[in-house]
Amino acid sequence: MPHTKTIIFVTLFCLVFTGLTTYEAKSDTAVLRNYHIGDRLPGFKLPQLQGNRPLTIIPGQGKPTLMMFFSIHPNFRKKRSLALLSVLSDLSLKYGKKVQIVAIYSDNKDQNSVISFMRSAAPHVRVVADSTKALLEHYGVFMMPLVVLTNKKGELNEVIPYTYNIQKVIGGNIKFLLGKWTKKQLLKALAPKTNVKVSKNEKEYIRRINYGRIMTGKKMYKQAVREFNTAIKIMPKQINAYIQLGFTLLSEKQWDQAEAAFKKAQLINKESDDAMAGLGLSYYGRKKIKKAKSILENAFIAPHPRLEVIIALADIYESEGNNRKANRFNKLAVSRLMTMYEQRWQ
Repeated sequence: MPHTKTIIFVTLFCLVFTGLTTYEAKSDTAVLRNYHIGDRLPGFKLPQLQGNRPLTIIPGQGKPTLMMFFSIHPNFRKKRSLALLSVLSDLSLKYGKKVQIVAIYSDNKDQNSVISFMRSAAPHVRVVADSTKALLEHYGVFMMPLVVLTNKKGELNEVIPYTYNIQKVIGGNIKFLLGKWTKKQLLKALAPKTNVKVSKNEKEYIRRINYGRIMTGKKMYKQAVREFNTAIKIMPKQINAYIQLGFTLLSEKQWDQAEAAFKKAQLINKESDDAMAGLGLSYYGRKKIKKAKSILENAFIAPHPRLEVIIALADIYESEGNNRKANRFNKLAVSRLMTMYEQRWQ
């Protein structure tokens, strides 16, 4: 069995770094492992974090239901989980009984820390304790923090990982579920803003990056590096060229140079998920496993974690003897790879 796992890992890793990277999929909607869009979600009864009184939640019942699964362990989850808990508190105050909102703390540690945060920064949201993670496993929650939204019938409508504009994304979906917005209005509100006016330098910057991507796809890495470096000279305060350069250098196993590129990207945007992923992979490539692990775990909770991150973490967990986690990440990697393969030929 260990040999089989190793073969799967090596095969996946080779595929990712030898051509399929340009086809990395970012699905339109996330799903739970055990339920899909349109499925009716089951109710549950759990003790509230404050006071231990039982709370029964039945998704739907004539109103949209918003559930947020979260934990503050490991530490890399804490900042995003608590930020999202505060968002839920604001939404609970805004919508009152129009929307059923509950946060589910899927952990058995540091409940008092969460209660303390609720009192100071999230006083309006109900939080229940899923100490054994039974509900998390039953729903098939694949990452935390994670928002699960149902329509008024209790049917799964959307699964939303944490993102920088999470309050806007959740708020827009609630307006849609309440009938205040049409689907078209929701999509328009959440569509990325585009720059109508583009300067000469910006056009050249974009052109160089696009050429670099083409060269990378053809495995012409030296030419790609040249294009990305030229783009950086044109607009040194823009992050995209540093990110593209870093991942191209990873493909060439130039770990030190890749690390430098991703660190420069973080100077522009320290919250960049791609820069974090690339930095972790550069340490992983140099066998600095302890350093790589903490960074890659942070990168995994991104809205769309990179396949390379999932594969690297699977390998790290297996080397530590944590087969349960390793198997979970290997399955996720295979699933993602098959999706990429199918989309490649559509």
